[in-house]
Amino acid sequence: MDIEQVARVVALVESSQVYKVTIEDNGQSMTVVNNVNYQETVSPVKTKAIEPNADVNKALSQIRATHVGRVYLSEDGATDHLVRKGDHIKKGQTIGFIEELTRLLPVVSDKEGIVSDILVEDGQGVEYGQSILALEVS
Repeated sequence: MDIEQVARVVALVESSQVYKVTIEDNGQSMTVVNNVNYQETVSPVKTKAIEPNADVNKALSQIRATHVGRVYLSEDGATDHLVRKGDHIKKGQTIGFIEELTRLLPVVSDKEGIVSDILVEDGQGVEYGQSILALEVS
């Protein structure tokens, strides 16, 4: 492998979402690690705290992330969010999407209730099991 091939591979990996790639050629191997994009996805996660509710008849519940990736609250960047604070959602309703690698996977509510708070921002990185919405379930 010559230096130009190595430079092209490094540039391609840095501009992609690939974290690590190993290339073998004629008994030589090269591993390129993409710390640029990896640092963005592993950055500290900002979440909002759920405020205690004084209403005893309503129980708070949460809808959590089903995958690791970036959460999007609308079908695309141009449309309104699928749910807003105060909306009534049903069990089985799509409340957002998580981009995992290059796929958009729906986040489906496993509970019914009224959205009391949206705990993430559109485009924010989320971990598996992280709270996305707070619900009031009566």
